[in-house]
Amino acid sequence: MKAWILIAFYLWKDIWRRWLETPGGLLSRLLVAFLLGLLMLLLHAAFSLSARSLEEKIGRLGVRTLLVTRTVSSQALEAGAVDLPLVLAPLAGEGELLVLRQLGVVAEDDSGQPCGVAVFDEAMLTVLAPGFAPLGRRLAYLVTDELPSAMPVRVDVDGVLMDCVTASPPGWLAALGSRGRLLLMPQSVAEPWLDRGYLEMLLFLGHDDGAALPDLVAAVRNILRLDGIQNVQMTSPEGLLAELDELRGAQRRWQGGFGVFGGLAVALVFGSIAVLEYRQNRYIVALLRSFGTPPVLLLARYLVEALILVAAAAWLARFAATAAHVPLFSRAGFEPGLLDLNLIHPYAWPELWRQWRWLGLGGLLSVVPVAFALRTPVGKVLG
Repeated sequence: MKAWILIAFYLWKDIWRRWLETPGGLLSRLLVAFLLGLLMLLLHAAFSLSARSLEEKIGRLGVRTLLVTRTVSSQALEAGAVDLPLVLAPLAGEGELLVLRQLGVVAEDDSGQPCGVAVFDEAMLTVLAPGFAPLGRRLAYLVTDELPSAMPVRVDVDGVLMDCVTASPPGWLAALGSRGRLLLMPQSVAEPWLDRGYLEMLLFLGHDDGAALPDLVAAVRNILRLDGIQNVQMTSPEGLLAELDELRGAQRRWQGGFGVFGGLAVALVFGSIAVLEYRQNRYIVALLRSFGTPPVLLLARYLVEALILVAAAAWLARFAATAAHVPLFSRAGFEPGLLDLNLIHPYAWPELWRQWRWLGLGGLLSVVPVAFALRTPVGKVLG
């Protein structure tokens, strides 16, 4: 046992001596493993952030939500535009249908803040937002999360002053892509602006136990085709869900392919340097073997060195990726909320293991040439 400890101590000192004598070999291996590890981490982070962005879009829209929009001009109103909510009424059994008409005017509250304007049918008020009922029946509702609820304010709508009350945004509002303040006014007072044309938005919220989303989308398309309605656009999470599945499939393919490439690169670079170092030191290795040192212990010297370098390079890559995360991906166009590592941490250790195991496998494969070289008889080397 004492001999094994002395041999292990000598081999460990030999590693340090070679690192100091040939820093180029040390730095080249560290640099290769570091760059490969950093690229793997950034690739994983990019896919993870993209997937999270799609998941948030799906969450805002709703998994069983369908948005149908069309532009109705004043000429179409004079010609008798088709009543789209009436056409889609057969879907009422599968969920709730919310109807809004966005006007082409901009309103301003008494603080000068602009807000969009949308019109609702008074009969649908409780369906649109049950939380509006305690506020009482008002002429209009200023939907915002910047002001306390139930606050009376006055809004200027195209030169017309209108009294309204503030209200918290309903949950479905995010599905419309609406940001900022929105003025909801009843249809009874919006006739002068409706005659100029509007953007009609029908938001269908499917029941949890209803038909599947693809079936709902197909049903809406069939209804619109049978009624000859063509100037409509449909937005649903169906395309986003397909895009998310495609993104995750691409992530698996890219990470698997890049992981294999990184492992092979580490195996080739580390293996080539290990063979050169073995050839320079083969006489000393042969002498140690002649004294009874097991070849496994001599091979462990190269294996331990390779794993130490891979681990050091991986740690440096994680440090660099964490430091560059926010400035790099903010320039790439990701929302600031996605870049908070306290909420989304693509460099967590469980995630890193799935990435770096390929580099570790490359480090293991790099000692294979040395293992074959150690099979050479001692007499042939010393002779």
